[in-house]
Amino acid sequence: MEQSQIGSSRKLRVFAVDPSLGKLLHQSHLNEIVLSIPWAMEERRYDEPFWGPSGEYLEVVDVDPGSGLFYKPINLNDPSLLASNGLSPTESNPRFHQQMVYAVTMDTIAQFEDALGRVVLWSPRVKRGKKEYDDEYVGQLRVYPHGIRDANAYYSPEKKALIFGYFEADDTHANIAPGSTIFSCLSHDIIVHEATHAILDGIHARFTEASNPDVLAFHEAFADIVALFKHFSHPEVLVDQISAARGNLETDNLLGQLAQEFGRALGRGGALRDALGEMEGGTWKQKTPSKNQIRRLTAPHARGAILVAAVFQAFLAIYKSRTADLFRIATKGSGIHPPGALHPDLVKRLSEEAATSARHILRICIRGLDYCPPVDVTFGSYLRAMITADHDLYPEDDKKYRIAIIEAFVSWGLTPKDLRIVSEETLVWKSLDEITQNSDLKTELAEDLGTLIENPEAMLNWIEQNAKGPSIVRGKLEEIAGKIGKILETTETPESTRSRLNRAASNKYSVQKLLEQNLLSLGLKANREAEWWAQKFYCQLFWAFITSPANRELLSFIGLSMDNDAPKTVSRSSLSQGLPSIEVHSVRMAARLGVRNQIEREYVVEITQRRKAYFDSDTQREQDKAIEKDKEPDFIFRRGCTLLIDAATFKVRRVIPTKGDITDNAALERQRSYLSDVQDEPKNAFDGGSIDLLKGQAFSELHRVAGD
Repeated sequence: MEQSQIGSSRKLRVFAVDPSLGKLLHQSHLNEIVLSIPWAMEERRYDEPFWGPSGEYLEVVDVDPGSGLFYKPINLNDPSLLASNGLSPTESNPRFHQQMVYAVTMDTIAQFEDALGRVVLWSPRVKRGKKEYDDEYVGQLRVYPHGIRDANAYYSPEKKALIFGYFEADDTHANIAPGSTIFSCLSHDIIVHEATHAILDGIHARFTEASNPDVLAFHEAFADIVALFKHFSHPEVLVDQISAARGNLETDNLLGQLAQEFGRALGRGGALRDALGEMEGGTWKQKTPSKNQIRRLTAPHARGAILVAAVFQAFLAIYKSRTADLFRIATKGSGIHPPGALHPDLVKRLSEEAATSARHILRICIRGLDYCPPVDVTFGSYLRAMITADHDLYPEDDKKYRIAIIEAFVSWGLTPKDLRIVSEETLVWKSLDEITQNSDLKTELAEDLGTLIENPEAMLNWIEQNAKGPSIVRGKLEEIAGKIGKILETTETPESTRSRLNRAASNKYSVQKLLEQNLLSLGLKANREAEWWAQKFYCQLFWAFITSPANRELLSFIGLSMDNDAPKTVSRSSLSQGLPSIEVHSVRMAARLGVRNQIEREYVVEITQRRKAYFDSDTQREQDKAIEKDKEPDFIFRRGCTLLIDAATFKVRRVIPTKGDITDNAALERQRSYLSDVQDEPKNAFDGGSIDLLKGQAFSELHRVAGD
């Protein structure tokens, strides 16, 4: 198969929002847009008749299990399609459906890569072995445009796939013929939402573990946020809606709504979800901030809608601030527009300000992912993540984005419970120096780590002398280096990186050469499979460093425990004389362009610990003291921290801990109480069934009937 043409792009036509727009005379001109997406196309797999577009990130498989049929695949490399930007949007041609899901998903991937400065990786496939779990690299996410006959669409972490359904519409909506087939794969919003689930899972695999009411709600809310703000990247739709709303985005409009056709086809009278308002008795009513909702709503979609409303409220406040002068000029200071349509020049300027504001808010949301704790995320900790991410890159906050975000979160009651004062100063995560300044701890972590990583020979010598199980660590590093060497030898790399890689060209890719090159720093030029293995390589390095006896005193300051008196239910390590084990879950590089066009790079290091947990308190106490024989746990309790380490100075710029460490019985009780209470909660905002969070709630059940 052809290799991807990194750095180039291609254009493909898609539906702008939903196919239903083309059926309304006054909006039919918005029916189609053209996306420019990264060229990551390979030839389709001719050995499989139902394989559609296949690229570096995705493979479209167009099988309809309900009927046992498969649909003829589209060849997007056909010269006639290249010349015409693909097929024209249509509901009736399955080949266009393949084009639609491929183009929109790739467009979403590109947006994340641009914000994070690194390639998107899917969560690994976990293979259960006899002794331990082995991760397997997943290069391509599968996409099934017609995967189920159901009013549903979902991301499957188990199958590493996006699965879209289709169903017959009811007869309650005037613009949808009764019995019409509604395809979720033709909804721009639904595709972006599901693709975001997959991307988020690749960044934070533990965010599917429901340890508190915010975790699954965050997954749903974040996917909605990305889908909503994608609307503002479509100029045609943006100009039309701002003109129709006369510049006032606090009205009923497409920009704040998700999956209009899908919601109406289900008989809901309006969009599937609306960030601004809701239908009451057939009338649209704007939402007003309320701190009570977060206290009473626990179902993922309903709770997640509160986070979406807060973020969208912040966006609207910024938009109004940025356009206040335009409205004053246009209304001659009265604040009241004269009758008739707005002047096209004013609409154009308002659209530009809306697009700029939406783009920056979305970047803050995406960048905030690297500033979250590795497990047990809450809306309050995400607020801290957003504020810190933006503060570190734009200290001045000239446009007052952070003030608007804080104000919105406060008004909806989404602030951290452990902060008595909520301000930018208190929300920004602390540095290691700030945390340890009043202690007697003497650590040269930044100096030591920088010296070792920049001097490969010194690093290897240090491992031999200081690491726990040095031969095991060295062996794993050599094994990973060998795997990376084979990948790079057999893969055509981009011209921009080939010269760099040739310096290490050999049959065996050594540990020292891998350290010299630091593949994590390649960013968007990286070979994705080599990047995945490089992250595992650095996980081993950071694990060896953080668990060494010299750094043991440091651990308690960053929310970790290496106390021999810890409960016996805390996972132990054979490499540290039975002390609590520590897992460096992820090491990745974040690269961002600052306000002065400076490139900021930092290591994002996620460290976790685990503990067996039981619903019965007496059983927990017995197992904690190892009075009885080891018993299978009812659930797993995890704690940990994320470290943001400057890639230039190796100073620990931010320490982002979970609330309480692995020995914290109060934190364990909070999770126990939550899991005990939610067994009979609705599976989503629209359905009344029950769920079992302990078995790892599948997105298929979470999205059923909600149809996201």
